[in-house]
Amino acid sequence: MAMMIPSPLCQQFARILGGTAEVANGVCTVTRLRDNLRPLIEGRRTNSILALAAFFSFEDLDNRGNALNLGETVILQEEINPFISALRAQGIEVTALHNHWLFDDPRLMFIHFKSVEPPLSFAVKAANAFRVLTTRTVSPSRSSSSGGRSHGQVQQWGSCGCARSRGRSAGFSQAMVMGLRRGKSAGLRRSSGARSSSQAVRTSSVRSFTRNVRSSGARNASGRGRVGLRQSRQPVKR
Repeated sequence: MAMMIPSPLCQQFARILGGTAEVANGVCTVTRLRDNLRPLIEGRRTNSILALAAFFSFEDLDNRGNALNLGETVILQEEINPFISALRAQGIEVTALHNHWLFDDPRLMFIHFKSVEPPLSFAVKAANAFRVLTTRTVSPSRSSSSGGRSHGQVQQWGSCGCARSRGRSAGFSQAMVMGLRRGKSAGLRRSSGARSSSQAVRTSSVRSFTRNVRSSGARNASGRGRVGLRQSRQPVKR
């Protein structure tokens, strides 16, 4: 298949954006590498355009000179807010912000934006927004340069500087659970003993109360009998 040669408009579009023009699927597409980034993915150095590139395109040019303009670029976390502000201040709509990769260092985000306007106007605006992005060399952090995912390492948590190890924390959690179980069992035994003792006290109290009631009733009955006897001995008045 013969390669299509970019049109003069497409080439000018690429020059403004500082990228390379080509025609892909009939669409003027520009690629620009952010070659100052030195990221690792899974501990391995990447130079892939899938990780380091910015892409721009325009298509469906109408008789007024307006086209659908699309853009996407890799971006560092600290660059996100200034870049979005620069785009929106010029009327370019930001449509997505997300990551593409896992276990990357530095953390790479990807931002998408679009507009419907003359392609060269979009190119100028996008190039202006790119001025807020860093041009210094950005390398992985020292802790990740040994490569890959981290397992069982000691980490510092918060401002207290407290060391925490994933391996030790798992053992500690298990020991703590076992301790809680033993404490719960002991508490249940103590609670059961306390209930038995309390029940015995209540039973003794009920029995004592019953004896007192019976004794009192007997005394009252005896007293009523003596009163009745005295009354029967009194002479009957006629």
